[in-house]
Amino acid sequence: MEQFVQLFVAGLSVGAIYALVSLGFVLVFKSTRVLNLAMGEFVMVGAYLGFYFVTHLGFNFVVTMILVCGLMGSLGLLVHYGIMRNLVGRPFFAIVLVTIGIATVIRAVILIVAGPIERPRLDALPQTIFYVFGASIEAYNIVIFVAALALVVGFYIFFRLSKVGLHMRAVAENLQASSAMGISPDRIYALAWFISLAMAGAAGVFFGHYSASIDLNIAAIGIRAAPAAIVGGLDSIEGAIVGGLVVGILEQVGSGYLGAEYRDVIPFLILTAMLYIRPSGLFGSPELVRI
Repeated sequence: MEQFVQLFVAGLSVGAIYALVSLGFVLVFKSTRVLNLAMGEFVMVGAYLGFYFVTHLGFNFVVTMILVCGLMGSLGLLVHYGIMRNLVGRPFFAIVLVTIGIATVIRAVILIVAGPIERPRLDALPQTIFYVFGASIEAYNIVIFVAALALVVGFYIFFRLSKVGLHMRAVAENLQASSAMGISPDRIYALAWFISLAMAGAAGVFFGHYSASIDLNIAAIGIRAAPAAIVGGLDSIEGAIVGGLVVGILEQVGSGYLGAEYRDVIPFLILTAMLYIRPSGLFGSPELVRI
């Protein structure tokens, strides 16, 4: 029982981080139909920025989070206006290859600027341990879960209830009709990239506290969070949240009982099962194609 509680709490923490990354995937895909395979590298950049602000500049967690999200959001605007804006209308897989190229460039820049040496994990959050049902729970896991969930819920409220969120949903549903109503798709695309990369930055700061070290391997979170987005449904905001939590919990509990070597396998086993049962995901919209 103690082991299950400990693994479940860790799964909630990781699942909340996956939910942020999945939201980044889904938001860009839903708005622009671009599958951003550089998401893991953007999370990695957020982790490195968080390490610099906390360790070298001595900023606290809140200030670090605000700065990282702002800088990563600005990077999202740069990606849109500098690269993606010029690729509108190009074939889907051509744009996917561009995102892979962006990921490669990011890794090269990190190697040049920061070098290959691992950095220690972040320690801006409380490191105390308390006990629940006899299980030791790290305080930072609870803080990460609550803070990440607050960001996810805040975005969901913004997306559903604000006028800008309505415009984003309109562009995602019908580009021509929304353009005819005076909504600028270009601004919506830019906003989608801004929010997506801001979420990647937040996920990087969170994961920097959870990961054993800060290095290039953090980018693998993009590979592990992609199944969460697909399980929830690539065009569903709600699905990204649920998929992230489901994959995170099952990954931690499964690897805890089966062995750490299964950690990277479990998300893809879940993905495979979901593709057999419901290819569109838990909350995704089935696509009907006339043949």
